[in-house]
Order: sequence, then C-alpha cells, then structure tokens
Amino acid sequence: MISSQRYLLFFLLMSLLLACTNTTGQYDLTYPVVRMDFSDELVLEGSVEATNSTFIKCPDVYNSKIIYLVEDGAWVEAGDTVCILENQQLVNQLETVKRLCELYQAEYNKGVADLELDYALLQAQVKNNETQMAISSLDSLQLQYYTENQRKIAEIRLEKARIESRKLKKKLSALETIQRSELRKMELQIIQSQTLLESTQASLDELILKAPKAGMAIRGDSDISDGKIQEGEEVYPQTPLVIIPDSGQVRIKIQATEAAYKRLALGQKVEYTFDAMPGNFAYGFIVMKSPRGYTMSRNSRVKFFDVLASVDSGLQTPTAGLSANCRVFLNYLPDTVAVPIVSVFQEDSINVVYIKKGSGFIRQEVSVALQSSKEAVIACGLRGGEDIAMLQPLRSKVKDEVFLDYEQRNRFKTVKNDSLPADFLEVPQHIVPRRDSPEQMEEEPTFQFQDHIIIVR
Repeated sequence: MISSQRYLLFFLLMSLLLACTNTTGQYDLTYPVVRMDFSDELVLEGSVEATNSTFIKCPDVYNSKIIYLVEDGAWVEAGDTVCILENQQLVNQLETVKRLCELYQAEYNKGVADLELDYALLQAQVKNNETQMAISSLDSLQLQYYTENQRKIAEIRLEKARIESRKLKKKLSALETIQRSELRKMELQIIQSQTLLESTQASLDELILKAPKAGMAIRGDSDISDGKIQEGEEVYPQTPLVIIPDSGQVRIKIQATEAAYKRLALGQKVEYTFDAMPGNFAYGFIVMKSPRGYTMSRNSRVKFFDVLASVDSGLQTPTAGLSANCRVFLNYLPDTVAVPIVSVFQEDSINVVYIKKGSGFIRQEVSVALQSSKEAVIACGLRGGEDIAMLQPLRSKVKDEVFLDYEQRNRFKTVKNDSLPADFLEVPQHIVPRRDSPEQMEEEPTFQFQDHIIIVR
C-alpha cells in the first residue's frame, strides 16, 4: 500500500519538476501505472472516553463558586477531596441561624427562670393562706365567748380564707399547665432552629465533594468558556464537575467537521494510535453519528459533529482521557489499478486518460469504480504497465483515441460502497492483531481476519 506520506512526497516532487520544465516539455511528465492497494482513508482526531463513568456533580445549590478543583488527569483514591465549593448565601444563612438558635435558647432559659419565680411566689401565697387558715381555726375555739356579731365576722373570715386557699390552689394548678405549655413552645422553637442549623450545615458540607471510588479524575466541560472547568468559576446545580471513568471499557469520541461527517458511515473500520502510548494501537468501528452539530465557540461558523467509535481489539486498552489519532477506512481495495486523480480528465461526459506512446499520446476512455481525494480506481481501460500523462497534453500530440464499448461502459460505471458490481470478489479487508493470552503480549502478534471488502477483477 502506498502511504499518504509517499503520495505527498510524490506530488511535491511533481510540482518541483513542473516548475523546472519548459512549456513544451511539461506535457511529457508521466506516471507509471502499476497494480497496488487502493486505500481511501480519513484521519481525524478523537479522545478516549469510558463507556461507563462516575459523575461528581454540583449539589442543588445556586450561586456556588469553585475555590478548589483537582488537577485534570490526576489519580484519586476513594474519599479524596476533589472539589470544594463556596456559597456565601449559605454561609450568611448559617450565621443567621446560629444567632437565632442562641436567641431562642436564651429566651427559653429566661422563660424557665420567670416561670419558676412565678411558681415560687404563688406557692408562697398558698403557704401564707394555709397559715392564716390555721390561725383562724384556732380562733374558732373562742367563738363561744364572742358575741353574735363577732362570731359571724370570725366565721366569714374563716370562709374567706378557705375560698382564698381554693383559689390559690387552682391558680397554682393552672400555672403549672401554662408553664409546661410555654416551655414546650420555646422548646419547639429551639428544635426548629437546630433543624434549620443542621440542614444549612449539611448543605455546606455537601459543597466539599469527595471521590466515591479510586480512578483518574477528569474535569468537566465549562459552561462559561470553551475548555475545562477552572477554579473561580460559578457553577450551576447538577453540573458535572469531575468525571471518574471506568477503565474497564472505553470508546472513542471523534469531533468531525461537517465535510468529514458526510463521508463517515456506520460500520466503517477505524484504526487508533495514541501519542501517550507509543507502539499501542487498537481497532474498532463507527457505531454512532450524532445528527446535531455544534460550534466550539459562539462566534464560530465551523460546525462539528460527535461521532462515537468502538474499541474492539488492540494491544492494550487505552486510558480514558487520552487523545487518539483515528484512521477511518472509507474504502480499501488490495491489488487493483489505482492512478492519481489528477491524471483522470473528464471530457465530453466521459473519463479519459492519456497513455504515452512514442512521442505522442493515446486518448483512452476509462471507467472509474472508486475514487478518493488523491486516487481513482480504474475498473476498465487500464491494465497496468502503461505510462499516463499527469497533465492534459496538447491536441497535436494526441495520435489516437480508444473508447469503451457499450457493455464495458455500463458494466463498470462508478459505484458506491454499498452497490458494487457483481464482478467484484470478496477478500479479507483488514488484519487485526490478536492476543489470546498475557504471554502472547510479549511475542510478535498473530493475526485474524475481520470482515470482508470488495475488489475489482
């Protein structure tokens, strides 16, 4: 297979030769047609992300600001603090509730003291009345020596003392009920304030976010800027602040431009390499294309689409968060006739090439089966071994013309990936390294065939 680097070098050399040749000699620049592997590939950038991840989100508290955030990509253990938020409203509320609790406790203590004083005074009155009643009872022994009026007055005084005694006892009983009610009311106020205090303190404690498990911590995407969340930013409830991916299963997220997105299709094979893991490679397929595009910044007109690809095999499972170089195989045909796209000219609604013959050229009609941005697969018209012009020659140098017959023209017309001619045969498309055991990881890779593609015969 001729690599993209070789083609780039070839075209650079061709441009240099064109710049150095004269006007007459530039049409003699030819390309030797050989059978080779045709590969239409698309190289895109992506990132490794875990299929399952643990998200550490902002609590349901508004106006929170980040004052500490774990470094992006740092390894954390379970229970480690990964983020600390600050919320001034909660701090002010906590101070207010603390003062309220102290006020209610002081009022309760004062109420208890006042009620105990009232109760003590009333009990003293009851004792005094009982004393007066005892004295009046002693005086009643002398009633027989009193006159009738004096006796009536003494009896009335004694009855008055009894009535006052009953009144004080009822008042004392009512005071106990009132005392219990007032104290209960104050206790409820204290309980409510303490509950509010505990709730506010719990909300503040929730602003200290800890890792529920060990893993690599990745900062979430910022809602304010185009990058990751940074310290000092204000965050909203349920915003993912830190992501701890599960390293057991990963996938690749590709951010494709609109032009690249149109060329991608579900099921296309993808080969991955990783700058942070030299020598490691993996393979997978495109499994999802997001139908909705987005821009990286508000003022940008370049639209991107998210494309997800699986990681089905490879030497070593990549770590989530790493960048990945994704080589998408749009078309791949081994051992076929492929020529530079610049050597195929469209004239009079047909595709032609100019075959070098002596000092002139033959205008040869060809059928193009597949093409990429650099190459075209010739299904009919060339067999290999010819020299074709890279630039359209002068009419005076065209010595002859050869056209395809009706059957050839209709049999080998340009096809799409999912509509290839019947003469195309299935052959293995791609070879994927296979490791059956840990011991084989140290050995040279064995290979297994995956899927099939179509080539021209």
